[in-house]
Amino acid sequence: MNETTGKSSLSLKDRAELTLDGINDVISFDDSEIYLQTESGKLLIEGSGLHITTLDVASGKMKVDGLITAMTYNDRDNSKKGGLFSRGK
Repeated sequence: MNETTGKSSLSLKDRAELTLDGINDVISFDDSEIYLQTESGKLLIEGSGLHITTLDVASGKMKVDGLITAMTYNDRDNSKKGGLFSRGK
């Protein structure tokens, strides 16, 4: 089981500019979904035209532009198993 003892934060401006802290890893991404491992658990960002404009995993900072329609935390180990390339089944 993943422990999420660290802290993370996110700030969303006008559903178009997302700033995040506490990023550990980018699990998968495309222009409609970004799936991250954060200090607070796994985070799925959904939208359209999503672009990672800044990523510094060493400092845990990330910025995303595009239309953001949903953000969901999920700590289950089987969530999105297989990642980006398993969708076509």
